Amino acid sequence: MEIRQIKYFLGVAETLNFSKAAINLNIVQPALSRQIQQLEQELGVILFKRDKRNVSLTAAGAYLRDELLKLNTRLRDTINQAVAIQNGNLGTIRIGYPGSALYSILPEALYLLREKLPLLEGILSETQEINVIESLQNCNIDVCFSREKITDHPNICQRELFSEPLALVVPEHHPITKENFRSITQCKDESFILPYLADMQQYRQQIYSIFNPAGFVPRIAYESNYGSTIMRLVEKKLGISILPLSYRLGSSLQVRFIPLEAHTTLYLVWRTNDHSPIIRNFIGLCDEAVQLLDMRFECNG
Repeated sequence: MEIRQIKYFLGVAETLNFSKAAINLNIVQPALSRQIQQLEQELGVILFKRDKRNVSLTAAGAYLRDELLKLNTRLRDTINQAVAIQNGNLGTIRIGYPGSALYSILPEALYLLREKLPLLEGILSETQEINVIESLQNCNIDVCFSREKITDHPNICQRELFSEPLALVVPEHHPITKENFRSITQCKDESFILPYLADMQQYRQQIYSIFNPAGFVPRIAYESNYGSTIMRLVEKKLGISILPLSYRLGSSLQVRFIPLEAHTTLYLVWRTNDHSPIIRNFIGLCDEAVQLLDMRFECNG
């Protein structure tokens, strides 16, 4: 049985009229009749009852029609899925992220992923900055948001997404406010909650460099690499901290954010040799998400 014969059989089975089926199938009626006869001979099954006035399906013909329609639907779905895979619209993408991305671009990117590519599954993995390159090279993740600028690495591609201010984070009723804040020198007697010194990546170095012009080294009360933990400790007046301003967008805690002049940049990184269309599509979604974030930052000052 050939695909062409299946097409001809289903055409006649639908209309139960050889003349109409021949027109629909763009074939002359005698040729269509011969194709159906050949199919019946090959199968050893009578598919149609014919007389001068009527054509009807036999029980075997009706069964074959129903099953072939199911197979035809499945074949069409299979082809559509193959096209979706080719276009990067179907599959899985493993997304690494630092905690700060959860308060900025990650929810927007996942929302766009669900709305525009519903057949593409995103799997999240919170990833420490120090482990980003290793996680990518070991294929534990496919893409990762990162605050580390990676230069001259042959196996890693990187795209800058957006830059945002760093902010001084203090308890809600702390004496330092946005209105009376002048410089970080005002915090020299404060206790700080900052990232681990042992993990001094670029982002952490940037935070600690804020204190250099003020001529003091911050007194560390606690160390944590998790912004949500830091904010919670600040709320409990266990110290103050410095975090990306975007944390304010998702915080309902009793803390205040005072923007600083220093900025931090968020990047998207992936493997250089990964040419998957899924990666390409996700990069496009992140570009869209950035546009939404730009408006939110502007509105929130």
